[in-house]
Amino acid sequence: MAKVSGLGTRLYAAGYDLSSDVNALAGMGYTQAMLDVTTLDLAAVARIAGISDGTLSVNGWFEQAGQHAAWTSNSGKIPTADQIVIVQLGTALGDAMIGMVAKQATYGITRAPGSALATTAEYQSTGGVQLDFGIMLTTSKQTDASATASSGVDEAAATLVGAVAYLEVMSVGSGTAVVVVEDSANNSSWATIGTFTGATGQTSQRLAIGGTVRRYVRCSSTDTFTNAVFACGLARL
Repeated sequence: MAKVSGLGTRLYAAGYDLSSDVNALAGMGYTQAMLDVTTLDLAAVARIAGISDGTLSVNGWFEQAGQHAAWTSNSGKIPTADQIVIVQLGTALGDAMIGMVAKQATYGITRAPGSALATTAEYQSTGGVQLDFGIMLTTSKQTDASATASSGVDEAAATLVGAVAYLEVMSVGSGTAVVVVEDSANNSSWATIGTFTGATGQTSQRLAIGGTVRRYVRCSSTDTFTNAVFACGLARL
């Protein structure tokens, strides 16, 4: 496989597109506790996997109406509720994504001599779910003027144990946009396997999908609305 650059990386959190205010991401990934289960008859340590944890550190540039608004959206304080976070690693349909359910742990502002105001924030996973590594079902964030079926993504084979889907809605011009996830065996005949709660404005969601997910997947916007701006990704389990 060809190596890729960091060009096209995008960050969405709680319905905000933070990509134009953030200049670096660090340490997005997970750790897994290793539990010592060594017994008397062994000459080396034996371990089993324990609980996992995930983090994302973000560096950015201060913009009052941008990331500052997102990172102080709890009445001028750091948000305390769980947030849906998507990091998109490329802007093409089917490019890699990482999704997490997280709380914002920190927010700081610094000003070095001769420099613009810089910001830092950290997300830590919560909600009892691991980070999810999957693919984008949209080309970056996209704008659907009305109900639209996106192109299918070929993931080579069906899987049997479900998936999770992530949705970040930045805005809806009017009406209610309902985003669904669909699968297909042939990239022609499609069936809905998951439906997000309808969005009338900024929102974000994580959706659990059970059972078999066929080879091809896509997202579609449905219902009656105008100009829904959103990003969607899927991770097979």
